[in-house]
Amino acid sequence: MRIFILVAMAMLFAHAASAQTATVQTAGDLAFRNAVNTPPPGYGGPVFKLSSDYPRADPGRCTKSECPWLYIDVHFESDRLVGSIEGSWREYIMSIMEVVARGQDANLSNEKGFQTVVGGETAWYHVPWMAYDRTAGREFVHGTTNERTALLSDYMGSPEPNATLLRGTTSSCLKEYPHGFETWAVGMYNKWGAYAIGQAIPPSGVPALTVLDGQIVPQGMPFPEGTMVAKFLTTSATPDCVPYLNGSALWQVNRHVVGTDKKYMCGRKLQDTRLIQVDVAVVDRRSPTGWVYGTFGYSDRAVGDTVMERLVPLGLQWGSDPKTFPAVTAKDSVPVTESVLNPDPGIYEHFGCENRLAGPVDNPKSSCVSCHNSSFAAAGGAIPQMGTNVPPSYGFEGMCEVGGSPMNAAYFSNYAFPKPYPDPKFAGAIPLDSSLQMAVAMAQYATFANNGKPTACVDP
Repeated sequence: MRIFILVAMAMLFAHAASAQTATVQTAGDLAFRNAVNTPPPGYGGPVFKLSSDYPRADPGRCTKSECPWLYIDVHFESDRLVGSIEGSWREYIMSIMEVVARGQDANLSNEKGFQTVVGGETAWYHVPWMAYDRTAGREFVHGTTNERTALLSDYMGSPEPNATLLRGTTSSCLKEYPHGFETWAVGMYNKWGAYAIGQAIPPSGVPALTVLDGQIVPQGMPFPEGTMVAKFLTTSATPDCVPYLNGSALWQVNRHVVGTDKKYMCGRKLQDTRLIQVDVAVVDRRSPTGWVYGTFGYSDRAVGDTVMERLVPLGLQWGSDPKTFPAVTAKDSVPVTESVLNPDPGIYEHFGCENRLAGPVDNPKSSCVSCHNSSFAAAGGAIPQMGTNVPPSYGFEGMCEVGGSPMNAAYFSNYAFPKPYPDPKFAGAIPLDSSLQMAVAMAQYATFANNGKPTACVDP
C-alpha cells in the first residue's frame, strides 16, 4: 500500500510537468533559475546566484562550534512565565547571530550582500522554485522576493486588514506612501537544512514525497536538528519616513515601480531598500514544536560601529501559546509563556498577537511560530488556496480578535511535524515542517504542473 501511495503521488506531481517539457523549459530548469529576469544591458552591480549544491550526505550531529545554541541551558516548559530576553535567552539568540555573521561583511554592503560561501566552503543554501512567479519572485541583484507590504493605511482609518504600522513617519510620508512600504527578503538554510531541501526537491525539480506516520510528507523531512535559517528583510521605507533606518545597509533590488496613483505596479526597476529586520530559526528538539524563532530589528540608536552590531534582539518564540487568547476565550486566558521579548528595544516594535513574538514588518495579529506552523502544500498536487485547501498563514476573519474560535484555536496551537493541521478542514494538506519558503516552492511547482505557466501579474 505504501509503495502504491508514493507512486500515485509522484504521478500526480509529475504528469503535467512531463506534458510541458516539449514546449517549455523543464521543471528542473525552472526550479533552479536564479531570478525571474536578468540584469539590463550595461548593469555592473552584484548578480544573485542560487546556491543549490545541496549536501548529499547527512551532515551528522551538529557540534558546539557549529550549533552553539543547542548547548545552552534553556528551558521550554510551558507552565512558567519566562518574561524578558535576558540571561541564557540572550545568550541563545546571540549565539545564533554569531554564526550568521561569520565571514560576512559587517555592514552588509550592496556590493557584497549576504555571502553563501564562507571560508572557501558553501555555508548557506537557497530554496528552489522561488524565481517562477513573475509578481513576487526572486529579483536578480540579491535574490530577494516580495513579501508582506508594511501598510500605513491604518492611520487614515482604512479597513485594510492586518496592517503594520511603521511609526515615526511624517505626515508627508503618509501622503507619499498611502499604500505602504514594500518588503523584499532573502532567506538561507545552513547545510543541515539544505540536506533536507535537496531530498524534498531533487534536480528534476519535481517534489519528492514519502509517507511518515501515515502522513504524506516531502522526502527528507523533518528538518534535522542543527538546521538554521536566516532571513534578511529590507524595506522600501526611507530614513525620512522611518528615522531609525539611518545608517542601515542599503541594497538595490529590482522591485516594483509606483504608478501615478501611488499604487505598486507589476513593472520593476532597480531601487533602494534598507535592512530593517533579520529573522532566524533553528531546529531544537527541546522545543514543543521542534523549532525556535528569533527576530532582530535594525536601530540607528543601538550601540555599535557596524550594521550587524546595530541589530537589536527583539525576542525568541518556541510555541504558539495555546492557553492564551485568542486560542481560548479571554476568561480562560493566561499570559504567554512561549515567547521572551525585549521590553525596550529602542525602536518601535509592535510584537504579535497578545505579546507573542513578531517583527517590525510582520503581521501584528499573528506570531512567528503560528504563521510558520501553517506551512502546508495542497493535497494531490493542487494549486494551494489559503483557507480552502491549505491553512491560512497571513490572515483570516477574526484573527486575534475572536477568543476560542475554531480558526484561532487551530492557528495558535502547538503541533510538531508530521502532525496534520489541527483544523480537520485541511486534513489532506501536506505538512512542510514550518517552512514558508518550502510552501512557496511547492505552490509554484503546482502552478507550473497545473497551468504550464506562472500566474500573470495584473496592475491594480
